[in-house]
Amino acid sequence: MTPMILRISFMAALLRALPVFGQVSFSLSDVVLHAQMQSPKFKLAQTQNEVSYYQYQTYKSDFRPSINLYGNVPGYSKQYYGVRQPDGAILFQSIIQNNSNLGLGVSQKLPFTGGELSLNTELVRFDDFIANTKQYSSTPVYLKLTQPLFALNELRWKKKIEPLKLEESRKQYVQEMESLAEQAAQFYFAVLDAQSNMEIAGSNLKNTETNFEIEKKRIDLGTTTEDKLLQLELNMLQSKQYLEKAKYDYQIAQLNLRTFLGYKTNDEFSLVLPSAIPIFSVDLNDAFNYARSNRTEFISFERKRQEALRDAAQAKADKIQMNLAASYGVNNTAPYLSHVYKNPNNQQQLSLGFNIPIVDWGRRKARYNTALANSLLTETTNEFDETTIYQQITTLVKNIELLKSNITLARKTDSVAHRRFTIANKLFQSGKLSVTDLSVAQTEKDNARRNYIAALQQFWVSYYTLRRYTLYDFVNNANLYKEAGN
Repeated sequence: MTPMILRISFMAALLRALPVFGQVSFSLSDVVLHAQMQSPKFKLAQTQNEVSYYQYQTYKSDFRPSINLYGNVPGYSKQYYGVRQPDGAILFQSIIQNNSNLGLGVSQKLPFTGGELSLNTELVRFDDFIANTKQYSSTPVYLKLTQPLFALNELRWKKKIEPLKLEESRKQYVQEMESLAEQAAQFYFAVLDAQSNMEIAGSNLKNTETNFEIEKKRIDLGTTTEDKLLQLELNMLQSKQYLEKAKYDYQIAQLNLRTFLGYKTNDEFSLVLPSAIPIFSVDLNDAFNYARSNRTEFISFERKRQEALRDAAQAKADKIQMNLAASYGVNNTAPYLSHVYKNPNNQQQLSLGFNIPIVDWGRRKARYNTALANSLLTETTNEFDETTIYQQITTLVKNIELLKSNITLARKTDSVAHRRFTIANKLFQSGKLSVTDLSVAQTEKDNARRNYIAALQQFWVSYYTLRRYTLYDFVNNANLYKEAGN
């Protein structure tokens, strides 16, 4: 079974376990799974993975023999042809001929030399329709070797590079899946943040309207001032504006999530705030080792190094070009097809073509030195990129530990700020608190809620980023990348 069939079967099994959008609430893991199994970017990554797989199959076919049927049947021509006469004059004569040929060959590229060996059989028929004659020429069998000398052996380098490309594409596919999880978390929390802002704006408007009505009654009783009433009215108008803006942001966030997941209906997603965070610890050295074993960049480093070495070898081989062609077989001619295979004669061919530059004004030397410089540049770039990866992982691991404690503090702050506002609102309604103090308590409540959601977002995005950087699931202690054949 091809990788596509296996993945489709696995996808169908997973999708049967998924709930239907628009009917139930969704957790973060639900959205991540949907992004990794049905989103447009998943389909793009899957297609790219298929392309890489079949490119590798194309490479493997270079090492297998090929059988070819070739020929030119018919090879009919009718024309006037100038024939020089004994006295030097040109006489144009009508020529009506057929010159057809048919051949069958088995060829095999030689990985250890870069040449090609072929075994062929050919049959040629010539007809002269004016003279009413025909003749056959047959080469029942001949063996041919074509071998470049001092040239770059492309197959030998492909044998080093193409498996690296396949491994790179497989790891890239897994990284793309983790990148989709990371993006899904960002879109997920963008909706939650917009939803929270809308709920905050709606709650604030309701509280402000209630307090405004209470303050109006106090005006009638003469127990408050018009300034406080106007301040509440101003707060109420602002709350309406905030609510409208929050509704707009919420719709846009929902649209962005639907677009990312490839969902074409207008159903709203009811998302669940992931208040619980997984318990896991990350050893920095283990994270480095997982990254080195799993990340596509480390395969890419080796692939780029081999390609740079190949280019240098190519530039060196271009200094001298020599090609050897040799063949051995038997052939014969006869006016009848039945006679053409009787008592064939030996046939041998040998040729050595060469192109050796005498003066090229340093062109080939410059190309070779450029290839060597590019090889050194590749090594330096690889070292820098590897150091950057280690720095990113170090920063991320330390940041995750900090975010764990931040979430606990943010959750406690959110709870305290909410209780404080509830008390402050009751004190204001009983006339024991000013509008300014109430606004401060409300702002602190709103900010605490936003900070809590932001802390959750930072943690979950960082968690999926760490998975992408290492291709390792630290919660379940499982490698996300499986070696081919496992």
